[in-house]
Amino acid sequence: MSPRAVGHIIILLFLLCGSCPIVLQAEDITTNDGRVFKNASVVKLESGGVVIKHDGGTKQIAWAELPAPLRQRYQAEARQQKEAEIQKLKQDLARAEAEAAKLNQSEAQPNNELKASAGAPVTSSDSATPRARTPGPAKPAGDLPLVKRDEIVDAAELVQQFKTDSAAAEERCQKKTFRVKGVIQRFVTKLFRRQYEVILESPEKFMRAVLRFDYPDDYKSIYTIQNGQKLVGRPVENKEFTLMTVGDAVVFQGRCKGLRDAEIVFTGCTTLGKE
Repeated sequence: MSPRAVGHIIILLFLLCGSCPIVLQAEDITTNDGRVFKNASVVKLESGGVVIKHDGGTKQIAWAELPAPLRQRYQAEARQQKEAEIQKLKQDLARAEAEAAKLNQSEAQPNNELKASAGAPVTSSDSATPRARTPGPAKPAGDLPLVKRDEIVDAAELVQQFKTDSAAAEERCQKKTFRVKGVIQRFVTKLFRRQYEVILESPEKFMRAVLRFDYPDDYKSIYTIQNGQKLVGRPVENKEFTLMTVGDAVVFQGRCKGLRDAEIVFTGCTTLGKE
């Protein structure tokens, strides 16, 4: 991704986090010091508190001035909206990256044909190419039967099948629970949600398999250490356990939700062990 694109994303994230426009149902709001605002609607949530419109006009109220139940409810609604905005931003970014990749391929093709016609060897190198390699050409999804629950599918082959014929791959895999094997590329922990994601290495730059996990009931937190290379969990007894490490070749099981903006998403995932 170009530095300019990264800059645009940082600016957008900053704007998302700066303030959160929102309109909630009108109600009477009573602050901790006894002031009452009739027919008040929250129109914006800011870092310092809320902005409301009420019968008397517009007013900013600090978080500390709101009763605890009301403050917690507004903050929860703000978090949900912000997460939805961030997800939309991620989807837009993935779509833009995929379009940029197609443009780059179209631009490179005439140059490669000229080199080949001149007898020069056509070579390419890309330091950002993922480590994952497909063992061979993947069979077309349309030629394969529906996946079975105990079947193990290679993540790299799955990516190729969705890239080649997404409709056939959706029909074969969507809403099916089955096993996937692959190499862990990185982890994504979810803010304000008891959930995390495992991203598998992919032979394609702009398509990947994403496995979503829910926290085990006895874990109070799950996070990464060593610059994101290791995923650890902390159960209620406050001991830290290593769950997974980047580079591990692991077999997972989950329910395939199909292709979602260049991501083959699995939910309700569990780890079955290393290969």
